[in-house]
Amino acid sequence: AIGIVVDDAIVVVENVERIMEEEHIGAYEATKKAMNGLTSALIATSLVLCAVFIPVSFLSGITGQLYRQFTVTIVVSVLISTVVALTLSPAMCALLLKPSNKKKRKHILFRYINHWLVTGNRKYSNLIQKAMMNPRRILSGFGIMLVIMFVISRFIPTSFMPQEDQGYFKVELELPEGATLERTRKVTERAVSYLLENPFVAYVQNVTGSSPRVGSNQSRSELTVILKPWEEREGVGVEQIMETVREELSQYPESKVFLSTPPVIPGLGSSGGFEMQLEARGDATFQNLIQAADTLMHYALQRKELTGLSSSLQSEIPQLYFDVDRDKARILGVPLTDIFSTMKAYTGSVYVNDFNMFNRIYKVYIQAEAPYRAHKDNINLFFVRGSNGAMVPLTALGTTDYTTGPGSIKRFNMFNTAIIRGAAAQGYSSGQAMEIMEEIAQKHLPANIGIEWSGLSFQEKKADGKTGIIMALVFLFVFLFLAAQYESWLVPISVLLSLPVAAFGAYLGIWVCGMENDIYFQIGLVMLIGLAAKNAILVVEFAKIQVDNGADIIYAAIHAARQRFRPIVMTSFAFILGMLPMVLASGPGSASRQSIGTGVFFGMIFSITFGIILVPFFFTLIYKLKASIKEKWS
Repeated sequence: AIGIVVDDAIVVVENVERIMEEEHIGAYEATKKAMNGLTSALIATSLVLCAVFIPVSFLSGITGQLYRQFTVTIVVSVLISTVVALTLSPAMCALLLKPSNKKKRKHILFRYINHWLVTGNRKYSNLIQKAMMNPRRILSGFGIMLVIMFVISRFIPTSFMPQEDQGYFKVELELPEGATLERTRKVTERAVSYLLENPFVAYVQNVTGSSPRVGSNQSRSELTVILKPWEEREGVGVEQIMETVREELSQYPESKVFLSTPPVIPGLGSSGGFEMQLEARGDATFQNLIQAADTLMHYALQRKELTGLSSSLQSEIPQLYFDVDRDKARILGVPLTDIFSTMKAYTGSVYVNDFNMFNRIYKVYIQAEAPYRAHKDNINLFFVRGSNGAMVPLTALGTTDYTTGPGSIKRFNMFNTAIIRGAAAQGYSSGQAMEIMEEIAQKHLPANIGIEWSGLSFQEKKADGKTGIIMALVFLFVFLFLAAQYESWLVPISVLLSLPVAAFGAYLGIWVCGMENDIYFQIGLVMLIGLAAKNAILVVEFAKIQVDNGADIIYAAIHAARQRFRPIVMTSFAFILGMLPMVLASGPGSASRQSIGTGVFFGMIFSITFGIILVPFFFTLIYKLKASIKEKWS
């Protein structure tokens, strides 16, 4: 917004200064004359820039939320800058600008800039004349550019949001099912000691006996690795640190290791990367789901594009199975609910109520102490009251045996599910990773096993393919607004046809830089379209006024382009330089800033290099077409 708000003021000041220089009149008269020709153009350019954001702000889901944040910021900033340019800037020009002193020699820097602008303006006019003399070549080149842009856009990897360095990551250690807590603790302590030796790690939070994927489990351990501030890490990012940690911890023979980053948006999923729900649909059993998850993991682990793969299924956890003798329980008058509630209270826990003490609230649970629920034989210590009032031991009501089974069965949309998590390997995008997982599922899983995406992956899938819709809405709103502004269906086309050049520069820029087509790039692309339209309107508005006053079409187009060259270059370079810190950003939050800045940076360069040549060319072409149509129908 900072680069945008100065645009209108630059146009006003430059135009007033030019009129004072060329016509040798005072600041007050020059300001009045400048504003007579600029007012409608300034209003039109500002409203067009606002119009491009209006349709996208009505998108649903988190995509719409992100667009709305930018919409409010940009629209309010642009409207305020327009009001300032129409009120305060003219007043300041009339009061502060003075005629240049011909006897006083300007500073060498100003002389160099003015010489560069004059030379550039002259060459720019020559290029426009050459373009008008070779319309077929220009149109052929324009068509080739559109084809190349389409091809590049298909090759650019997609993702929803760039993965940010948030200063920490998580490590999960997974021992074989049934491993004791003591065994898990020893492996965890060894991992913590290694992590604390890393020069980029500040400290480590350790939760033994728990996992973000499966919850409480004595064979799991969760480590949250807090990194030192970015400036103390010498430019080393979280991905590099995670790769080093993964290589070391993967060598532990007694455990598997899973590393994950936090979700880009808190609350959307439990970790970064993708999150797939593998569902048992139709007649599929839980055993079918286990087999499908194993098959999917087998093929996914063979793909170099994927990393950090894990499944939430715990299918072989050692369990103690109590087989109730229901006939015997009925004879002894022991309700089954009492048997189950007794076992739950002693071997598990039962919430009773809360109580207040020392101005704090404490929860009350019933549970046998650890030594009395540690072994199979402890069942002998638990009794249930029969119908005759006698206490009956649980061992008299059934038998106990060791077995294995799932620790928990998760559901998603009413189906039994296995959660498959992972991430794209270095050099690949989340969109590519999701496509690979879908391809594996389609090839190797049975028809009664379905897949769905959840968390951030769901939002990415929901937003997939909306770029075309967004761009279509943006172009439609710009066209309708300009059609109302110029009271013509053809004149706005000369503005719209110059906009793909800016989009081509944006796509080419992120492709060369190896970046991804994500939501932030798309937001920048929408803003870029508005800025390119703003530059085009400055030329078209002035040219249209001259044509309406009887000037020749070609002369009007070239003269308008020559007159508007300086303010367009000045405003564009102001915005480009404003984008440069975002392009070169580093540290926390740099990925999203680079995603926005890179596309807009290269797009604006292409817009002022090639786009401003096409604006007068297409204006001439459209006006000649308009004249021929009018002549034909008359």
